[in-house]
Amino acid sequence: MDEGYILSNKFRRTIFDALSSGETNINMICKKYRIIPIVAQKVIDDFISGGILEKKGNKYVLTKEGEKLATII
Repeated sequence: MDEGYILSNKFRRTIFDALSSGETNINMICKKYRIIPIVAQKVIDDFISGGILEKKGNKYVLTKEGEKLATII
């Protein structure tokens, strides 16, 4: 997954920015940025399948590749 994929969609960008700033709860991200939960879950699933995000317990955290993208974006 590259930065162009993330930047090309406002929901992917918003969720990625929130995750890279330390937010780990997708429900809080949805409330804060007024994103429909099913849309957010689709983005999260894309990030997980793309290898930039992983789920640890009830939290979502960036992988090493996700952290590299965060420094670029």
